[in-house]
Amino acid sequence: MPNIMILTTGGSIATRRGPIVAGTLPPLKGDDLLAMLPQHGTELIFEAFANLPGSHQTPAGAHELARYVATIIERPELDGIVITHGTDTLEESAYLLDLTLSVTKPIVMTGAIRAATSLSYDGLSNLAAAIRVAAQPEAAQLGVVVVFEEAIHAAAAVQQTHTHDRSAFTSPGLGPLGRVEGERVWLERHPWSRQQISCGRLEEQVDLIRLGQGADVRQLRHSIDDGVAGIVIEAFGSGRVPPWWLPHLSEAIQRRIVILVASRCGAGSLGDEYGYVGAFHDLRQLGLLFAHNLSGPKARIKLMLALGATRNPDELHHCFER
Repeated sequence: MPNIMILTTGGSIATRRGPIVAGTLPPLKGDDLLAMLPQHGTELIFEAFANLPGSHQTPAGAHELARYVATIIERPELDGIVITHGTDTLEESAYLLDLTLSVTKPIVMTGAIRAATSLSYDGLSNLAAAIRVAAQPEAAQLGVVVVFEEAIHAAAAVQQTHTHDRSAFTSPGLGPLGRVEGERVWLERHPWSRQQISCGRLEEQVDLIRLGQGADVRQLRHSIDDGVAGIVIEAFGSGRVPPWWLPHLSEAIQRRIVILVASRCGAGSLGDEYGYVGAFHDLRQLGLLFAHNLSGPKARIKLMLALGATRNPDELHHCFER
């Protein structure tokens, strides 16, 4: 019988709302969840790591979670780990864990879009599906995965694409790795690419700026003048910025601020053949880095880890080549 640890960190999956606006009741504990779960032929061990809404989580907190998981994953009595997490930043924590952990057993993250007092509460079904995946030894080959609405998603690809829909977590452009159907777990493919970044601490001074039509440079200037370590820009399309951004980006590079370009599309590689000012070729000439197939929030997590590991330009470029 597989032994699965449920490591709780908070979020809607453990939240109960009271009868008044903004009122709360004590959060659901491991015993509460265990009493509501159907039997799966697994032995469940509940442990509380934190009790935070997803919006209160930080990259440093997620890095601490990763270090803790690294200390317990090799326990011989454990066959897999399920981590419950608030949905607001679940995709970022999942990707941070995937980049920093050497996965030898299944590690599955899940949560809930609806609170436990909602008639459409999805926490139990998501948790039950996550347990089934964590009980499959071959799931360790997938790295850290996210399970929602019975779909299994790679940590690097998954995004929350709807505010309230129970199927809010999807993998744009790629689709899920597999599905849970009843008692069966179907694993259809592996993540196309995984990386490992080892660092003692991450660099927290990394800003994220999303471009909009006609965007001025006030946010960019603020980051440059503050002397941040890195800036992630969610650029247009496959890597384009307004022409009036180029002098400021060049100044940032001269000040040794690392600039990483992602797409505001949220998925897809970067690069084009356009010749006008501000297109991909200009950004490449300036020496900017490119976050292929990553959303802006995930690109920021990766840059935080990369800068925590090295400041060598060649090593940073190598980290973002794929």
